[in-house]
Amino acid sequence: MDPIFSIQDRTAAFDYVLSVTRPCRRIVSLVQVGSGAQGYHDEWSDLDFVVALDSDDAMAEVMAYMHHKISGEYRLLFFNQDESRHLQCYLLSNLLEIDIGYGAYEHAAAWKPAFRVLYDRSGVVEEKMVRSRAWMDDRIYGEKQRKDIDAACRSVWIRLMHAAVAIHRGQYLRAVGEMESVRRQYINLLGDRYRLESSLNREIDRLPETEKAAIRSTFVMGESPSELWRGLENLTALVYKELESCAVSVPQELLHTYYAGLR
Repeated sequence: MDPIFSIQDRTAAFDYVLSVTRPCRRIVSLVQVGSGAQGYHDEWSDLDFVVALDSDDAMAEVMAYMHHKISGEYRLLFFNQDESRHLQCYLLSNLLEIDIGYGAYEHAAAWKPAFRVLYDRSGVVEEKMVRSRAWMDDRIYGEKQRKDIDAACRSVWIRLMHAAVAIHRGQYLRAVGEMESVRRQYINLLGDRYRLESSLNREIDRLPETEKAAIRSTFVMGESPSELWRGLENLTALVYKELESCAVSVPQELLHTYYAGLR
């Protein structure tokens, strides 16, 4: 096996996972999700699957079966099984990552728009996943958006105040840390609004160029107070714009007065 996986290695691993799921009587369907379902991003893309079971009672049995098969075929650098999320993560010795989620076929739902049903003995998995898209986005992003807005309204102002005090005191690293916390919340709000996954900025590169330029304007390249104040002012304006229809405890104008007293 090559040190780093090739497209051929990925194809072989895909075929292997497909081949070992078919004989298992408790597996009803295998679904490919993520970028590979609609065409891989590039040669570095990993493999993501969802295994649909005949019932939730089969969870432990099938997860053990898949681990036995994959670990018997490949040398693993890393393996993790998250019981609460019904998820297995395999990292092969050639650095190919294979993520496999598990769930009963009766509850089949598409958490993301990209999926491809590879086979389905029940005949209903694809229909269930397609129908779920009508309400899944609001469940995922709508509920998350409400939570993110609430969290931002309760906390961004104090982080911004702490950043301003840190700049005033010459505490560069603390200032950057406080600003990063607010930037993280701002990016979450953008992700919610554009229906993009913001965790680790996974899909944030798909934002319009104007939004990406706004994010870049909040980064600080140097340790000079003027650079820090510039980044803080930009970040303040952006996050308050996202929250303009919400009741934030500390108004933006009051924050600017606070900044002026510290500069």
